[in-house]
Amino acid sequence: MVRVLVVDDEKEIRGGLVTQLPWAEWGVDEVLDSDDGDTALELARRYRPDLIITDIRMPRMSGLQLLEELVKDRFEGGVIVISGYDDFHYAKEAFKLGVSDYLLKPISKDELEKAVAVSLERIREHVAQEQNRSLIQQGYELAIPRMREELLRNLIEKPYREDQVLRVHHKLKQLNLEWLLPGELRLIMFGVDSLRALTGAEGPEDKDALLGMLGEKLDLLFKEWQLDRYALFHSKEDAWVALVEDGEGMEGILDRLAKEACLRIGEELGIRLNWGAASTTGSLPRLHDLYRRALDSLVYLKVYGRTDADELEDDLQINLEVRLDNPKELVEILKYGTEHDIQETMEGFPRLVKSWNVQHPRDLQQKTFEWLLELFRTAHRSGWNDTSWEKNPILLWEHLERFDTLESLQKQATIRLLTTAASMKAQFDTRSQIVHEAKRVINQRYNENLTLQMVAEHVHVTPVWLSKLFKKETGMNFLEYLTDVRMTKAAELLADLNYKVYQISYRIGYQDPVYFSKLFKKKYGCTPQEYRNSKGNQHE
Repeated sequence: MVRVLVVDDEKEIRGGLVTQLPWAEWGVDEVLDSDDGDTALELARRYRPDLIITDIRMPRMSGLQLLEELVKDRFEGGVIVISGYDDFHYAKEAFKLGVSDYLLKPISKDELEKAVAVSLERIREHVAQEQNRSLIQQGYELAIPRMREELLRNLIEKPYREDQVLRVHHKLKQLNLEWLLPGELRLIMFGVDSLRALTGAEGPEDKDALLGMLGEKLDLLFKEWQLDRYALFHSKEDAWVALVEDGEGMEGILDRLAKEACLRIGEELGIRLNWGAASTTGSLPRLHDLYRRALDSLVYLKVYGRTDADELEDDLQINLEVRLDNPKELVEILKYGTEHDIQETMEGFPRLVKSWNVQHPRDLQQKTFEWLLELFRTAHRSGWNDTSWEKNPILLWEHLERFDTLESLQKQATIRLLTTAASMKAQFDTRSQIVHEAKRVINQRYNENLTLQMVAEHVHVTPVWLSKLFKKETGMNFLEYLTDVRMTKAAELLADLNYKVYQISYRIGYQDPVYFSKLFKKKYGCTPQEYRNSKGNQHE
């Protein structure tokens, strides 16, 4: 849509320009008008016209002043200046400000038509150039991930060559990976167990799709853990490699992140995920050595086993924290957590403030105010019906600006969270209903490849909070409860001699009868066959 704005303080001239010219024939769809520069500036900012035709002399804000303001606003449209004064000074100043043409009154229709045609053609050319530039940029941006992966794979798969240092450093800088050049790096690998068995029948496209989803989820997890500098890429062994800038305590952080990835992402994708890491750090020239060490570690874990899933989940319960910069997680703790949970979560407030990078108490007050308002908005979107904070937010601000230290603002923010939690619990109080519904889903679908993520989505909470609520209400975590339901059902089925033990394993959701027998013996103290015999039934 082509839009023109006409600006002139003389009503007759302005009206003639707007109504008596064949704008539609010239390719113009809409013509706006204004009688002074102030109003014209507001219209230009609101509607972004493609072309402005303005008088040079007007009351309050002149045409030149209007042009100066448009330059400040980075206006990209065309401008034609009309003046009744044959004054070279005006023309010179106008052209300095980037006008398309300068016409003297009285102007003819043909003269104006030519000026408009030239201006609109320039605009069309500019738009076309910008579109081409945008397409080129998009193509480059789409190619960057592939270029990064190719370069990083070469660095880990081949020993470092000193004769290629300058070329490698140049490429790293081009691809925004210059942070790999100084300092020490950690390398960790993630591999899918039995990948060929999972995807071999479906072809390479299916394998690539699964690995692509794995890479996306790993990237999200790394972002959740707020790692400053890392690179994720796909290796020739169909594993995902993560390069992370080393820092204080990074080894322990990566271990915990890897365990969470194996549990959470494994459940979400219905796969078993393993990880291996180099036990030492190294600089860029040692990447190949770090890679071989991590690969050896991954292969060792594949061959000799890994930590049981229930141990991983217990570890996850210990290490997962509610992130104060995530309002959705905070709303869940307000809904379902205890006062102690909230106070414990708010112990992380100093870390949140550090991430704000504020320099003055006033900035700290402002960021705390904005943080609380965003939390209240998120709670409101989740169904909280208290809107007092929205009707008069200035009261909250006036209260917070009375406190000018981290400790005092942390205390006030905690009080606000506890008050909000009390209001939400009075309105909702759904913790028992959530666990009851989750148990109902498990009891109905225990024989499926059921995951914590699937049940959490069904009851509309995050997996973290479903696991916490489950533990509080039942004394068992999700996996323990699911296993207990399956083992109880298995005991019932063992009374029916029409089913063999391996068939019962399949019917209750286990594809590995050996693993099923191990779990059954852990609960009942004997194997399924021994249990069947003890009930007076015959051997199979």
